[in-house]
Amino acid sequence: MINYHQKIKAFTLTEVMVVIVISAIVVGLAFSILGIVQRNMSSIEDNYAYQSEMQSLEVALTLDFNTYTSVQWNAREEILKLSSPLGERQYIFSTDSITTDIDSYLIKTKSKLFYFEGEQVNSGRIDAVKLTFDKTTDLHRIFVFKHNDPTIHF
Repeated sequence: MINYHQKIKAFTLTEVMVVIVISAIVVGLAFSILGIVQRNMSSIEDNYAYQSEMQSLEVALTLDFNTYTSVQWNAREEILKLSSPLGERQYIFSTDSITTDIDSYLIKTKSKLFYFEGEQVNSGRIDAVKLTFDKTTDLHRIFVFKHNDPTIHF
């Protein structure tokens, strides 16, 4: 004889619905947190790329300042010209980048100060440059200088 009143162990529909609702809330929170983390990672990546660009510009300027014997700043054309008997290099400053014949640096300069023998100059011969940039604090700046050859006074 078959017993039709035997109870089957199972979850009720209410219990299943509660688990599904709680799971949906947890998954929704996880996706929103994932979105926040992705935005932060993107921001960190952009900052790292910008800092790397600034560092590569500083390295290039330092190498060129110490390779070439003469450094001239043309304020009217916004061109930094480095030259020696063996060659020449130009840094062209535009509103949103600095370009040379070798590379382009996609960084915006906030201010450019040029010096010759410790005195600030607006144009002509220089031996030091101080650059500050947009999207950075004043602590993040580039200062590049060269030691002058004593023959410049003769």
